[in-house]
Amino acid sequence: MRKHVYMLLFFLLIMLSACASLDTSTKQRQVASVLAYLFPGSDKVPVVATGVTEIKVPFKIGVAFVPDTADPQFRLPENDRMKLAGQVRDAFSKYPFVSEIVPVPSMYLEPGGGFANLDRVAALLQLDVVALISFDQVQNAGATGWSFLYWTGIGAYVIDGDQYDILTSVETAVFDVKSRRLLMRAGGISNQKGTATMVGFSEQARAARSRGFADAVSEMIGKLHDEVKNFRDRAPKDPNIRLILPPGYNPGASVPRG
Repeated sequence: MRKHVYMLLFFLLIMLSACASLDTSTKQRQVASVLAYLFPGSDKVPVVATGVTEIKVPFKIGVAFVPDTADPQFRLPENDRMKLAGQVRDAFSKYPFVSEIVPVPSMYLEPGGGFANLDRVAALLQLDVVALISFDQVQNAGATGWSFLYWTGIGAYVIDGDQYDILTSVETAVFDVKSRRLLMRAGGISNQKGTATMVGFSEQARAARSRGFADAVSEMIGKLHDEVKNFRDRAPKDPNIRLILPPGYNPGASVPRG
């Protein structure tokens, strides 16, 4: 009888230790802040550009992700960045006041580089305007009630015992480089939730993070079209903006949304 009690206690200890070892509640975050990039080490409210901003139309615009603080294991890959930056580029492609859109590689932007870094990049690529893409993605992950089956070994392959909750926020802020004036901004968010087996958790969570970025950018693109339209209508009337237009240019020309 005592032997059976010891065996039962031993069995329970194994289960408890297995469950404890599988308590993988974690929080991963990757942030690319436009404020931290443009105004490094400052907790003050950024000074808004004053005076009249002269914008030569059509202008050349660069699209870039600002530097991030992500762990390499969770960092958005460069090829995904360029793909998403391409979607932002395409959002400007049908507007006549944009002459050319150039994706800017992430390596060109230095962490905390500020406007000095932005000036150098703009001079190198001959950019008039830069669209800076920033993001904040948080992943919360933990074990579900089914994780106790993992101790068998089989459950790690067949039981959805780990869950993830991924919140992604993406924003594009468009600056005139010379005057440092913010011309327009638009953002989008996404929330991805799901469960996965312990063995497949990393891969499925990584795919969910990618979907989070894709969905947030998709929402942002729709809002960016609206912001571009508002800028096109607002800029000719804004006393703080002077458009230098080529002969025959119509700033109010209708451009289909797409």
